[in-house]
Amino acid sequence: MKKNLLLLLIVILFNSCFGGDKTDEELLAKDKKTLVASINSDKVLSYKFGKILIRASVAKDTVSPEFAEFKSDLDRVFSKISKYNSNDQESLSVLDYISIYRDYKKMENFIMETDEDEFPTLLEAFNASNTQGKKILAGKEKEYVQNIEHSVLSAIVILSRDIGKEVSLYECSKTKPELLPDSEIKTLLQYFRGFLFFEKKLYYLSEDEISRNIDWLNANEGVDLPYTRAMFQWGNLNNEQTHIGLHSLNHLFRGFDRLMMERDIDEERALEDFEMFLEDSKKIGLDNEVIWSIESYLYLKKEKNDKAIAALKKLKTSDLLSAKEKERLGESIVYVKNREPGKVLNGFYDKYFLSKIATKYMLSLLAEVDWQKLMEEQNVPHTKEMFTAIENFNSFIKNYNKYTSSENLEKTGEELLQQGEGLWDKTKGLLD
Repeated sequence: MKKNLLLLLIVILFNSCFGGDKTDEELLAKDKKTLVASINSDKVLSYKFGKILIRASVAKDTVSPEFAEFKSDLDRVFSKISKYNSNDQESLSVLDYISIYRDYKKMENFIMETDEDEFPTLLEAFNASNTQGKKILAGKEKEYVQNIEHSVLSAIVILSRDIGKEVSLYECSKTKPELLPDSEIKTLLQYFRGFLFFEKKLYYLSEDEISRNIDWLNANEGVDLPYTRAMFQWGNLNNEQTHIGLHSLNHLFRGFDRLMMERDIDEERALEDFEMFLEDSKKIGLDNEVIWSIESYLYLKKEKNDKAIAALKKLKTSDLLSAKEKERLGESIVYVKNREPGKVLNGFYDKYFLSKIATKYMLSLLAEVDWQKLMEEQNVPHTKEMFTAIENFNSFIKNYNKYTSSENLEKTGEELLQQGEGLWDKTKGLLD
């Protein structure tokens, strides 16, 4: 008896350590590590440098010993950059860019290792002239303000050609939704984060965000959702319909998260989410490419080929699809017509194609949002300053990369030589 019990314990221990599916908690922890590793790019570091310059401009040198060491350098660089105007390309000279590059390289490790949230908020920096002598925000008040700032920036930079998704992901990583009160704002933030995490293949992080959203929406069916109507341009929907629409989008992307996971149980749960998405969508009369793609997928799973083909034919008319995708979709329709019961889907029409359609649809929605107008209508403080800063940063980064990237330094030297003798010698001195 004791031998059998010992053998059973050994088998259980072996399976828990070396076999079986990992738990949701383990897979979520793995995604969190992947997220941290994925936001250490040069683009993110340059962006972080810019934000630290702004936030540190109203900080005292007691923030940290490292900050005290570089405060004069940061103030000098900020003084130069604050004069930059995207409408005046000559507001900074070539030598200014190279001087900034030299200071940046000097502080690179400091920038890399420093948490920007050690410094005052952007709100305080933009409002510097009115905050002289006032107490700097701290504790929960500061956490709330900078969380809102991170979330707003994560939304408005995602579609920027020059900043884009890497930086948006960085802003998402800096946001802590758990510190925000349960509200529509928090729900939209978590949906947006879930969408971004899905795009980066961080499916367990995405599912975690969206599952909390679904729980909140289920518990708050009567809550007003004005920001949701404004963001998705659902002005024709009443509040009940808006709630259903947001509920359906959360189930849609949670379904995709689960579809991309490897365990059998995850696919089963994905199909349940897709069923809920279709049920919600039909309640408010939605009929678009996302609906058709999910319908066709579910019909194929249920061996309803005729209905699947009808949905695929609708999908083929979508403007979201390229000519090549439409051609291959036509091939899929032929395949489905001749498909034997029980056969797996063909290689093209699979979960990756499905998710691509939904992602294109969501990005097309976000692209139509006039973020500045939306934020001004909702009385978000310093909206104009924030967009001006982003526009200037976009333009500045273009010129900064033009003059300081290793492949362009030789061209930079040639430009300087054309401007006058001795300038290139000064430049080499700055880079030494």
